Amino acid sequence: MKKLLYIIIATLSMSMVSSCKKYVDINTNPNAPTSVDAASLLPPIEAGMERGVWYDSRYISQYAQMWGASTANNVWDQEGYIPGSDSGGEMWRTVYFSLGQNVTLMIQDATANNKYEYLGVAYALRAWGWQTGGDLYDHMIVKEAFDPSRLTFDYDAPEVVYAEVIKDCRLALQYFNQATKTDGITGQSATLAKGDYMYYGDRSKWIKFIYSIMATNALHLSNKATFSADSVVKYVDLSFASNADNASVQNTASGSTDANFWGPTRGNLASFRQSDNIVRLLDGRILAGTANQDTLADPRLPLLLMQSKDKAYRGVIPPLGDPNSADANTLIPQFVGMSATNGVKPKYLFNDASRGVLMTYPVLQFMKSEALYKKGDISGALLAYIKGVTAALDFVSNPPIGTALTGVTNYISPTAITNYLNGPSVKHSTATLQLSDILQQKFIACFLWNPLEAWADERRYQYSATVFQGFTKPGTLYPDNAGKQVYVVRPRYNSEYIWNVPALQSFGATAPDYHTTKPWFILP
Repeated sequence: MKKLLYIIIATLSMSMVSSCKKYVDINTNPNAPTSVDAASLLPPIEAGMERGVWYDSRYISQYAQMWGASTANNVWDQEGYIPGSDSGGEMWRTVYFSLGQNVTLMIQDATANNKYEYLGVAYALRAWGWQTGGDLYDHMIVKEAFDPSRLTFDYDAPEVVYAEVIKDCRLALQYFNQATKTDGITGQSATLAKGDYMYYGDRSKWIKFIYSIMATNALHLSNKATFSADSVVKYVDLSFASNADNASVQNTASGSTDANFWGPTRGNLASFRQSDNIVRLLDGRILAGTANQDTLADPRLPLLLMQSKDKAYRGVIPPLGDPNSADANTLIPQFVGMSATNGVKPKYLFNDASRGVLMTYPVLQFMKSEALYKKGDISGALLAYIKGVTAALDFVSNPPIGTALTGVTNYISPTAITNYLNGPSVKHSTATLQLSDILQQKFIACFLWNPLEAWADERRYQYSATVFQGFTKPGTLYPDNAGKQVYVVRPRYNSEYIWNVPALQSFGATAPDYHTTKPWFILP
């Protein structure tokens, strides 16, 4: 098929050259620039990053059991997928379209004009795309990805994808180093700030973001013989020092198009309900070992979740939906953002002006804790774990809500935070700390904004009920699963299953149960 397409195009091209050579070159679009300033490319690229995570989070959160559908037997709650649909393919679109040639154009402009800091950003964005996409899709197109002469593309092995992450991160660091050598700037750069709505030109924070990608890459290979806990620790220590370094993208909330995806204006959560898993993690039943929503509950509970009218917190168990939907007193409410007007404080990241979060300090601390735990350094693991829990509470108390809500702070009282940290939900000794404590506190810290990382953790541990005590295997799995649980997302339908089928067949991606294939990164 590939050869036939090339023959047809060659024939058409030859006839057009003979009859139309006096006309404009068809390969040049007179309405589109052939050179674009890097600063003008960065804002839409950053917006595309959060869009990719947001859109696919709706479905990945169902796989991870952060939330579920309000109605029974939703295919995603059954760990299935929708054939012939792009649902679950937004990150694919992000890597190859939202970033794609836009990053290539940024590299071209930055190379031609010695904009080393923009080269650093460009390769950091590439690395982030490969890491995020590789975690979801396993096989990806790397070597041929941005070759404009091709109509079909061959896939690369997953290990190539993960190696490309580190390669691009190192290139990014080299270019930032070159930028500093050139102008002596280590922090805020006025030229980089022109297009940067994530760090506003702060080179030091971009470098920390790069190390966060490298830490993620190293941790996700935890089942490999080559896994290095020391590498995870090293990269985390070089990354975020506090929540002030968190990676997030600005949303101005001037209208629905630039409002936070999870806010009330866009209304993207109407069909979802909080999971029984997250309710039990927050109300004390799992971490404290006692069902008492009043005295042992996590102080984040009322900020992250919604109460039924009878004041109880309930969650859906997939794929059953809300069994109380007919009872107005006990039905599970939909997620909803709260307005900042009239003195009402917004809840967590549900406000229209909340920033699109990509990575946080507490999640990195939990990565470090897990790595040290696996290494056998339980004292170090406990210290990083406590830092993670403390910072996760701080993140909810003072989320990156944006300029529209400046000054709105202290959702959780210092007393409540202290009581929780000293209570039974948080482990205080090396004798009591378990891997499940680290991973489940990390799950809470990822709530809403990072189900992709939470799902990566669950897959690395094969959905272990020992590690993820609140996770319940769906009572009914999608028919094509053949009784197996989901492990990968299928590539985007409208690009791959329409135009690139032979390449998909080369690694079995056209099989009805392909989504149950265990990805390379979790295998020994």
